[in-house]
Amino acid sequence: MYKKLILTAFCAISLTAMAQNSNVESAAIYLRNGEIEDAKKSIDLAIVHPETKANPKAWYYYVSILDTIYRNPAYANIMDADIADKFYNGCLRCIETDVKNKYSFYCKDQAILNSAFMNFNKGISAYEQKDFKSAIRYYETVLSVIPYDKNEDLKKNNLSEKNIYLYMALSAMQSSDNPKSKIYLKKLMDLNYDDPIIYMQMANIYLEEKDTTTALQVIEQGRTKYPSEKDLINQELNIYMSMGRQDILVDKLNAAIEINPDDPMLLFVRGSVYDNYANDVNKKRKSIKEQATNTRKKAQIEKVPAKKTVFVKMADDLQKDYENEGKRANEYAAKAELDYKKVVELNPDYIDAFYNLGALTNNKTTEIVDKMNAIPNSLQGAAYDKIYNPLKKQKDDILLVALNYFNQALALAEQKGEDTPEKKKEKNGYMRDILYSIQQVYANLGDEKKTMETKKRRELY
Repeated sequence: MYKKLILTAFCAISLTAMAQNSNVESAAIYLRNGEIEDAKKSIDLAIVHPETKANPKAWYYYVSILDTIYRNPAYANIMDADIADKFYNGCLRCIETDVKNKYSFYCKDQAILNSAFMNFNKGISAYEQKDFKSAIRYYETVLSVIPYDKNEDLKKNNLSEKNIYLYMALSAMQSSDNPKSKIYLKKLMDLNYDDPIIYMQMANIYLEEKDTTTALQVIEQGRTKYPSEKDLINQELNIYMSMGRQDILVDKLNAAIEINPDDPMLLFVRGSVYDNYANDVNKKRKSIKEQATNTRKKAQIEKVPAKKTVFVKMADDLQKDYENEGKRANEYAAKAELDYKKVVELNPDYIDAFYNLGALTNNKTTEIVDKMNAIPNSLQGAAYDKIYNPLKKQKDDILLVALNYFNQALALAEQKGEDTPEKKKEKNGYMRDILYSIQQVYANLGDEKKTMETKKRRELY
């Protein structure tokens, strides 16, 4: 009785194994006959059963059937949503279980490469649907297939390691996943990916994270590889400008202009830096002048001779500082003017350069106005006019030059498009600023009519 029971159990196990092997054979027959739905049902049973789940033949047919379904739109109704994952994993199982390499000609040398294309297409689709996390997962699968690509068929079809990491980086950046973005961009740098944009993107991430030091290191790395790349130069300059490190900025600009001597943007930025230097010095001069005036007043009312002498000396020293700082401001302004003039020579449509030339020229009248205001009140009539009139003519001549620059800027502003809200806003901003400056020039020229006309026009914007 005991032996009979054992024999019965053995027969049951054998019959089960035969049934599963029969599912593999049935799947093969169904596949050959084009009965794909039945083939899929049979093979789905075989690959999960303990008796055949490690059978390379089962996995070979599993992959073959999925490949057929994927390639034929007629089988869309039986195509699993995760067919790309199943196909790839089926290829792996076929390769793992096929210790005798009986099916490597297909699973290892062909099908798994097809799975890369399949997953890449799914990745593109996921990206377009803004499912960036899934896109990255599909691209990761493509990367894992590359070691099987002995003939570089993937690379020949633009599915190189570099390109896949680029797609992954783009997906990570689109989803604002900074940690992954940095990993993928760093990998591209290590792979010597030939595009300066990866350094700009990496630097932008660090800037977003308030890590300016690392951002500058990344840009420096990029500029070492692409020394004349304008976008990297501009990005570096913008960082130093935002940091207020104009000392470093000028050195960087000078180096960049040596490489690109006719780049209007670089020249404009350097001109703006010199312009800012001049303005900063003039602010300092204003403070020095106030100190000198106050100190001289103290000297005038001081009764003690020794203290009076000290105040006079202090006032004289402050006056010297004021004059020296004036020379320094003028030197910076002259450098700015040269750069701005070169900009409009290279690009006659550079509206900001014309506007800055107008403002810089207008500022030249400050010293003249100071001299006019310093004419002693004791002078009257012809004596007064003899000093005042030449100064006024000098001032007005400068103002007319400034007005010409402002009018050139205005003509360019008037030509700006306004077909979108953004463009209209930009144009209106230019018009308001330029017209205000023109209004001020007319007021300083004493032309009341033009002043009021310009004011009314400005108010339209």
